Amino acid sequence: MTSGPLDGIAVADLTSYIAGSYAAMMLADLGARVTKVESLAGDAFRELPGFFGWNRGKRSVAVDLKKPDGLTIVERLAERSDVLMENMRPGVADRLGVGYERVHALNPRLIYCSVTAFGSTGPYADRPGFDPLLQAMSGVMALQGFGGPPQYVRIAVTDYYAASLAAQAVLAALFVRERTGRGQRVETSLLNAAIALQSGNFVDYKGKQHMFRDNPTYRLYRAGDGQWFFLACGNQTFWVKLCKALGLEPLADDPRFASWLLRLDHREALLPLLEARFASESRDHWLALLAKHDIPAAPVQTMLDFMDDPAVRHHDMVHGYEHPEVGPMRLMGQPLAFDDTPARDPGPPPTLGQHTNDVLDELGYDPAAIAHLRARGVVGGPA
Repeated sequence: MTSGPLDGIAVADLTSYIAGSYAAMMLADLGARVTKVESLAGDAFRELPGFFGWNRGKRSVAVDLKKPDGLTIVERLAERSDVLMENMRPGVADRLGVGYERVHALNPRLIYCSVTAFGSTGPYADRPGFDPLLQAMSGVMALQGFGGPPQYVRIAVTDYYAASLAAQAVLAALFVRERTGRGQRVETSLLNAAIALQSGNFVDYKGKQHMFRDNPTYRLYRAGDGQWFFLACGNQTFWVKLCKALGLEPLADDPRFASWLLRLDHREALLPLLEARFASESRDHWLALLAKHDIPAAPVQTMLDFMDDPAVRHHDMVHGYEHPEVGPMRLMGQPLAFDDTPARDPGPPPTLGQHTNDVLDELGYDPAAIAHLRARGVVGGPA
């Protein structure tokens, strides 16, 4: 059977919430064996539906890290792992005994990945931080508000991008280890992610315009049947095609609208023309016409609608599972494709401590020792 790209890589996942958990899940999607180490109460986000989408394909072991025998379990796991991931506040991992220096001494080949809110050093290192706070601080909410009241992006964009950066860092460090034989610590943060995902906006020079203006050819429109769609004419070629498709050919040669920036400057003149035109027919009419003329546009629809979209089905981007706690569920499929090493379906997210016995057995604990650990409240999960 063909193995996934990270087949044979073992990951000790000490993360919770979104960014760290999703980063570790990305490695599981690529074929790594990811063991999620949870407290006896579980990841604080287990109560959220999103937990299932951030933790599929992992094994779960429930351990009280604050007890010496619990720490010993995690130390043994780290000794046998290629990667350890954590997203605790700076200093917490050290206090618990699983900081980089301690773990590196146990396993010099280990890649130790930290995901923080504001970095492990600096003026905000000790602050708690979550995605909306970084959206607010970094300009994301102001940008979404187009110069009006700020708007909260409901998708946790900084969390998700921090996860992507963390997974990228781990993969790069694994590659370095192949050449040097040595592990290292890698780190990213929500602060770094908030900047990195705005690379095109995070530019400042004399004369640059910092604009919060609505572009008439790159925005939402409401069709005559009340349904919304997004028009994305991002260059002159598409602008000319749009004018022809709408029967507004003279606008293509109008000097007021001869570039992206000029259409911004003269949006008060252009916007009513396009709004009136699109209000004259149904959304389906416009989407069909725009597609015929090779003009980028898409309907506004719900996530559930998108899950059943023909393109999503074609790319196998929805997988079904039977989960012991919630029953049938659908989660995203594999977002990356590999010709020679395709990753297998990683399986559903685990229940709390579902794999405690299996993991302890792999770490050398016999049934009597496992029972003793359970009796003293060191580990949890199904007996």
